[in-house]
Amino acid sequence: MECKGFLFDLDGTLVDSLPVVERAWTHWAERHGISPQQVLDFIHGKQAITSLR
Repeated sequence: MECKGFLFDLDGTLVDSLPVVERAWTHWAERHGISPQQVLDFIHGKQAITSLR
């Protein structure tokens, strides 16, 4: 296969990554004894590092 370039979808424009993002944050919240819904309500629209801080 020969390619002239690659297309990376890092913002969810081409592929909806929301289900896997929410699943990962839900697991994180459960491991840390935090309400998953509170975490999901907080994380949207922020970089992960901002949410973790």
